[in-house]
Amino acid sequence: MARILIIDDSSFQRGIIRKTLQQVNYETIEAKNGREGLERVLDDAPDLILLDLVMPEMDGFTVLSELQKLKNTVPVLVLTADIQEITRDQCLELGAAGFLNKPVKMEDLTSAVLGGLGA
Repeated sequence: MARILIIDDSSFQRGIIRKTLQQVNYETIEAKNGREGLERVLDDAPDLILLDLVMPEMDGFTVLSELQKLKNTVPVLVLTADIQEITRDQCLELGAAGFLNKPVKMEDLTSAVLGGLGA
């Protein structure tokens, strides 16, 4: 069973994503900010990361930069309400494997997760 790390400061968003992924038999791990998310990457070895951009303590851009420094190979899908093309491009330049706009349709999320896992 694939382990998916959800890094988002909104407990509501994490809950929706968690329920959706658990319904299709994924194990989920959660972090409420970027700092905690990086700790979870190192401690819990997820197979995929779902990353919000705007969070306290450490934003998603910084998380992506830190993951690059760590030579992270875990695919990262960015989930954000920021629909600007420059934001998308910056995320992809920082190593994100994909980009989804919030609110995300659950079918799109599960499809992107499947793609991110290489299935």
